[in-house]
Amino acid sequence: MSDQPLLNSERYPLQDLIIQDLCELNKTVIALILAITCTAIGTIWITHQTRMLVAEKGELVFEKQALENEFVNLKLEETTLSDNTRIEAISTVKLGMKRVEPEQEVVILE
Repeated sequence: MSDQPLLNSERYPLQDLIIQDLCELNKTVIALILAITCTAIGTIWITHQTRMLVAEKGELVFEKQALENEFVNLKLEETTLSDNTRIEAISTVKLGMKRVEPEQEVVILE
């Protein structure tokens, strides 16, 4: 053999051989690699969605507790404002109202 470098026409088409080997001989391997990649991406996506939902649930629980506290405060305020003694005091002192005497009552019967 001579010491001259190989010419382009004498080179093996390595790239073509690799593509041919992958496409024709290892279809199962490529299918498995694609399946593994798809399941990995799916797992990552589901994990992300789960974390987002857990964070949203935490915010909703916090909001529910705040609304329950507000409800309790509103019920307490309603009870305080609807107290009969308070209403009677406001009606007599501020509005100058008084109780109806029995002789002033009128009963209508049909």
